[in-house]
Amino acid sequence: MEHVLIWPAQYPLLLRGLAEQNGAFILDALESWPVCGTSIGEQGVESTILPPAFYLLWLKPLEPFESCYFQHIDEYDEQQQVYTQQLFEHIDSTEMTRQSLTTTLLERLQGYSDLQLQIESVPTPSFYELLHHRRYFQTLTWALSQGIKLTAVDLCNAWNNEDLRSVIIDALPNCVANTAETIQLATDYLLKGEEYYSLLRELCDESELSSLLEQALLAHVVDPQAKQSTLIAFISQGAKGYAKDDVGCSAFMWAIEKGFVNVVEQLLPYQDINCIDDMGETCLHYAVKSNLPSMVQVVLNAGCDPHQRDVNDRTAYRLSMQNSALAARKALEEHGIIELSEDAQYNKIRQVHGLYALATLLLPLQLFFFFHDSLNAKQELVWGAALLGVSIFAIARGVRRGPLYPSKPHPWSLKGLSALSWMSISLQGMFSLLVLITLLGV
Repeated sequence: MEHVLIWPAQYPLLLRGLAEQNGAFILDALESWPVCGTSIGEQGVESTILPPAFYLLWLKPLEPFESCYFQHIDEYDEQQQVYTQQLFEHIDSTEMTRQSLTTTLLERLQGYSDLQLQIESVPTPSFYELLHHRRYFQTLTWALSQGIKLTAVDLCNAWNNEDLRSVIIDALPNCVANTAETIQLATDYLLKGEEYYSLLRELCDESELSSLLEQALLAHVVDPQAKQSTLIAFISQGAKGYAKDDVGCSAFMWAIEKGFVNVVEQLLPYQDINCIDDMGETCLHYAVKSNLPSMVQVVLNAGCDPHQRDVNDRTAYRLSMQNSALAARKALEEHGIIELSEDAQYNKIRQVHGLYALATLLLPLQLFFFFHDSLNAKQELVWGAALLGVSIFAIARGVRRGPLYPSKPHPWSLKGLSALSWMSISLQGMFSLLVLITLLGV
């Protein structure tokens, strides 16, 4: 669709009044200025008439090769054409810049019309965008000093320009049209990792700014395109990694999983290293997910409990086996943290309780030796059975107390077998003492 900007026939009169500082001409032009807005003709041409202040940014209709969005068409008569041409020829001879002329004319227009109302009366184009496109930064500085307010979009765009940032700071907060909308938009940009912290610092109180920083850190670290440099920038601005996602995973835990070692080291002083998420996973679980030995090293050195289990009864070592995280598993083993597989754990339980059962079964054998009078080596057999039972029981207890023995809850049958083995060894020792006392008595 073709977009046409109409230059009303009243503009030359307004321009003459402003140039000659003739209030009558200015008022006549303003009073007869056509209704501003956009209409669509029968051929689909979109025609726009803007408030007077906008035309002063261009000063005169642009040539077709100069215009960007609008095709500029004037409604001047021949006399008006001659006047405007002579005026600009005179201005060019004085070496006055177009930006200086625009600023001067806007300043004079302000005495007869509210510039802010003119700027807000049309949604497009943006007064700021036109100034920025023409690089009229001096004019923008003057406008802000006069109380002209910027929309949230315009203010954030201006803030993104290093040349305008100091100008915006000097004009804050008076140049903000809607503080809440501006804070929201700046926060959205901040969450994307863009530098809007300093703007928010100008607009928010400390508690609100701290909360925004924490959310920005969390939002960026969960992003697949997260950059460690951006995260460190948030930390340098005061973020501490406290914010959590829907499953209770903090930004600190996310940084561990992503493998951002430098970020984790900077956040460590603010964290409880043994904190858990809603799934019961610790920082070490997340270090295992990163599969980085350096990350596992950092978390273990910070004091994270390697034996903590999640809701699925998995320790960090068990998770490394399940995820085939070989590098993380090796790092855990270098710190003496090792566990058996499920089958190996059950084999270990069977081994221990098999030895318990064997030690228990030696009691009837010892009783047979003890009460059988016809045996020639009765004492030796009783002591041998007792010694064998104690040895087997000691081996079982050694395996039971070993670091690889699973901490799973045992059924009552196995607990009963363990108690029976204790009783059996006690009785075997007692019978051995009786034999010894009998020998000493003889």
